[in-house]
Amino acid sequence: MDTATVSYQGEIVKGSFQALLAHLTPETTTLRVRSSGGDGEEAMLIGNQIIDQNLSLVVDGYCMSSCANYLFLAARKKSLLVDSVLGFHGAVSLKNSEDLRAQFELGNLNKDDYTGKEGLKRLQISEWELLKKVDLNLDTLSTINAQFYKKMPIAPKAKRILVLTIDGKRYTFDWDDRGQKLMEKRLRKSLKKNSKISFVISNPYADAMYFPSLKFLQEIGVQGILDYPYPESNAALPKLLSEDFSHIKTVGDFPEPELVLKK
Repeated sequence: MDTATVSYQGEIVKGSFQALLAHLTPETTTLRVRSSGGDGEEAMLIGNQIIDQNLSLVVDGYCMSSCANYLFLAARKKSLLVDSVLGFHGAVSLKNSEDLRAQFELGNLNKDDYTGKEGLKRLQISEWELLKKVDLNLDTLSTINAQFYKKMPIAPKAKRILVLTIDGKRYTFDWDDRGQKLMEKRLRKSLKKNSKISFVISNPYADAMYFPSLKFLQEIGVQGILDYPYPESNAALPKLLSEDFSHIKTVGDFPEPELVLKK
């Protein structure tokens, strides 16, 4: 690796941004990544550094989830090496966030005002800030994920379930409008100043990803893609993934096979 290129390989976890920052210098022009994604807030920090330092991004093998959302989209110039995969499958998304967005567009929000039980709002604002910095529509990730859900349909009864733990006590909610309101009520009732809190979302889409075509990305305003080798069909996608990701269901932008009617 030359002195202008820094490589990041592995999951994005708490501390990843500072670890990467220690290796970036004023001479660094390119970030080479191979990551399955991970912590969204940490990925946004890396994405903002990519923007601020005007780093190019090269995907070496795979860039999935938060890596795709916040590193790939953040880079003004980006490329995929041959046989590499770009995989989207989720983002920060708040239900009924129209008022929050309206306040953001008016410049009346500061993400640092949202902590603790309002942490999801902080993440949403951070996501909008990043998209705005690279001149992308605030709906970009919602549009990508709508296409993902269209291409990768899940059984109607499949639900996203959230398990919330507060000071060792577990609470389970459906991840829908009603479930989120119940969760917020539980947080207001049970959260104390020094409470330990965690949550896990059981998502039927967690083991699925969407590899969009160059045409689709350009149509929604993603610019600066220099090299984007793309497989010939959905059948070719699993072959691009290593054994570690063989369980992931993959889908791309390919025409539906034509039905041949027998005479």
